[in-house]
Amino acid sequence: MPLTNTSLWSVSMSNKEMRPKEEWVVVKHFKLFNKVLNFSAERYFKTAGDLFIYEGDYEMALDMINKTLELEPDNTRALVLKGDILFCLNQDLEALTVLNKAIALDEKCAEGYISKAGVLDVLGKPREALQCCNRAMEFITRQNDYLLPTLIDQKLVLLVRLKKYREAQHLLNSATELLNPEDYNFLSSCYRPLLDRGFRHRGNVDDKARKLSLKIINGATGTP
Repeated sequence: MPLTNTSLWSVSMSNKEMRPKEEWVVVKHFKLFNKVLNFSAERYFKTAGDLFIYEGDYEMALDMINKTLELEPDNTRALVLKGDILFCLNQDLEALTVLNKAIALDEKCAEGYISKAGVLDVLGKPREALQCCNRAMEFITRQNDYLLPTLIDQKLVLLVRLKKYREAQHLLNSATELLNPEDYNFLSSCYRPLLDRGFRHRGNVDDKARKLSLKIINGATGTP
């Protein structure tokens, strides 16, 4: 049976007969063992990412990420990646459970909120998905601002779906200061026409509603 972190530490701490030199050697190997575990976990994580992103082999990617989590159960990056893989395998509820765990471990995990928003949207919960996007925006820093194009795109989709056109327009306008010109121009070309049509449709609906209200009022007062 291989030694685990716990068993190695127990050997070094509980053996009262151990001489100082022997104890130092055991502790040294304990630290080395941890490094090996971390290296292996990172290797499995990278392999899972390559399989998922570049090869589209979700089953093998899931197997690799599970190996990562066997070594590091609280690795939030690995949990988010597992959630994304499960989502692509159409295991939406399982993905949601894993992503909730990642967020519980790190409440500032912007990636976790972004992935959770995607799952909630597919599950027919756009308002909850939008809340996740808003949470993710709170935790964007210089270190993870590469997430902004995806996050803003995702939030715009939800706002349009919820017919919150004015809020979507405000977000798109503010994106000029958050994104590089290439990313902004791409999103603008996608959403400006949608927003214009949304505003026109909303205007027509409002106009019909006003006319109907006028008829009702006139009918009630006997005004021709």
